[in-house]
Amino acid sequence: MSRVDRITALIADDRRRRIGYAVAAAILALLCLFPQPYVARAKVTPQDNNSVGLGSMLNAVGGQLQSFASLFGGAKQPIDFYLAVGRSAEVTDDVIRRLKLVGPGADYADVGKARIALAKKVDIHSLTGGIIEIEARTHSAERSQALANAYVGAVSDRIVALGHERITRKRGLVLQRFKEAGGRVAKAEAALNGFRRRNNLAEPEAQLGSALALRTGLEARLQAKLVELQTLQRFQGAENPQLQAAQSEVASLRAQIARTAQPSLGASGPNVAGLSEISGEYLDLYRDYRFAQALYEVYARSSEEVAVETLASETASDVQVVEAPHLDAGRHYNVPAVALLILLIVLALFTEVYAPATGIRLMRRQPADVE
Repeated sequence: MSRVDRITALIADDRRRRIGYAVAAAILALLCLFPQPYVARAKVTPQDNNSVGLGSMLNAVGGQLQSFASLFGGAKQPIDFYLAVGRSAEVTDDVIRRLKLVGPGADYADVGKARIALAKKVDIHSLTGGIIEIEARTHSAERSQALANAYVGAVSDRIVALGHERITRKRGLVLQRFKEAGGRVAKAEAALNGFRRRNNLAEPEAQLGSALALRTGLEARLQAKLVELQTLQRFQGAENPQLQAAQSEVASLRAQIARTAQPSLGASGPNVAGLSEISGEYLDLYRDYRFAQALYEVYARSSEEVAVETLASETASDVQVVEAPHLDAGRHYNVPAVALLILLIVLALFTEVYAPATGIRLMRRQPADVE
């Protein structure tokens, strides 16, 4: 009789099969309880800049700095980013170094085996409200607590390091652009001042306003004198001195208006016609200067934002510990043993209750050998 036949005969024997179910169930029930698993948990949340007063400081410097922060990568990172950081190889290697899990006399021979073991013992997942939970499960209370503590420290240090790298890159970019914007302002201001000196110009608005006011005043005086002249011509003779004075003043005003129509440059600057010829170039230079000045203000505020953010990163952690690492108070069970016990119970119910009730014959009894 072969070994397969003996095993088949053993399983086909109802009494022996039921004894086997009972023995296996007792062993699995014992394995569910011993060795006892211990679960340590810790809850952390990435710290927002506003939680350390950065938002109020930025608003004090300038209300538009929040948009500048988003422009240069200062917006809050999504929770998936922090989950990826927590599950990264850098964090795992940091935990291995902290607990000295690899080396002579250590728990693991190489880093690869230590990584595989930690991946089975530690789970990092997110909770409602952007909270990251670190869960360590081992058969030692001290080891579970040590793993949770090590992961909290490693995740915090990694996020802080990434934040410092981001701030360093941002600072370099902003300072470079700030320097370029300062040079652009100086160049545009020099070009504008040189043009104003060559043409005896004041500010564009004041220059054009004064020129137009002069011509408007002359035209208004001319209209008034023309009305006066018409009145005198009706009632006074041609030899009247007052009429002759009005005529000469009208001629003088017309000559002055005619001169304003001819481009000229005087001690007080160009007249209306002269200003019209150079106003295009003047306004182009003035527009370039205003744009360079506005760009300079943008990067000046951005540099202040980077300085405040650097100060905040140096005086506060980028991770808040919502719940310090601690052991669960309740009793935990070995999940693989529990799963096998449930599977065994289902199998026993099927073979001992369901199959006989429905007439299913799972296995035929082997006939005895005839000598």
